[in-house]
Amino acid sequence: MFNKLLIYGERDRTLETALTTIFVLIASLIFLYYSNIIFVTPDLNSLVKSSYFSEEVLAIFRSICALLSIFTLSWVALDPKGSPDYPLYYVEKKNRKRDSSGITRLAAFTMWHFGLFGITFIILATISWINLSGNEVPKWMLISGPILFASTYSCAILVSSIVTYFIIDDQVSRGNDIDHLFYWYEIVMHNFNVIILGIALLINNIDIDWKYFVFPIIFGILYVGWARIYAHFAGVYIYNFLDPRLNGGPILHLILLGMITVSFAIVMLFRLIVDWNYPIAIIIISIFTISIIRIRKPEIRN
Repeated sequence: MFNKLLIYGERDRTLETALTTIFVLIASLIFLYYSNIIFVTPDLNSLVKSSYFSEEVLAIFRSICALLSIFTLSWVALDPKGSPDYPLYYVEKKNRKRDSSGITRLAAFTMWHFGLFGITFIILATISWINLSGNEVPKWMLISGPILFASTYSCAILVSSIVTYFIIDDQVSRGNDIDHLFYWYEIVMHNFNVIILGIALLINNIDIDWKYFVFPIIFGILYVGWARIYAHFAGVYIYNFLDPRLNGGPILHLILLGMITVSFAIVMLFRLIVDWNYPIAIIIISIFTISIIRIRKPEIRN
């Protein structure tokens, strides 16, 4: 049934897909406006304290995470060797190999979410260092810190799950080479993302409000808009399931938005379990994280 959504029907579904996405965006913005969540300032201690580590250790951990994002994305953009991928060519409506290098490689959602990962830890690290210096942390940082963390973790779960359970197997079924999906930086962005964020959730005291769910949805919709712009100029969709012309275009977009909402619900659940029982939280987060990562390249039989 799912495969029927990924084919082109007699009619272009771009209009229906666009209207569906715009409706969800407007609904999200209306909810954001009436929730007043961006005007609620979290408690400072929830952002700078850890029940198990000193503020200095927490600040260093956050700084290392921020540097990891900067280094990884810089490598991706500046590595002259580049990497092959198999995007969907807009005119041909077919996936075929492309040798990609340079800044255009940052167009993928994987890189977008890892950029969000970096911004999150830059903000959180800055909050920690400002507080340690004895200065007052700006209000906008206090508000944005937990929002960014919840959004980043939600997107990371989505990325790791799709890569592990769809993209790798899809590429294998097409007979494509998947070596590039296991380069060190791909492993970092597809696997270490959720590992690090799981650790961060366990050692941080960040409070996550259920109303934050709207932010990863908006972030996802922004990427959908960017994917259309990129397809116009580059002539390809990096992810074939984002082509709005597909027979199941509207449904696929709703499925993705539903998945990112479920991802947020998982993050929210993890936060509640951490508060309830720390040892059990470690076990549950570890098992879940292991289940959605794929560090070893699968064996391919001809």
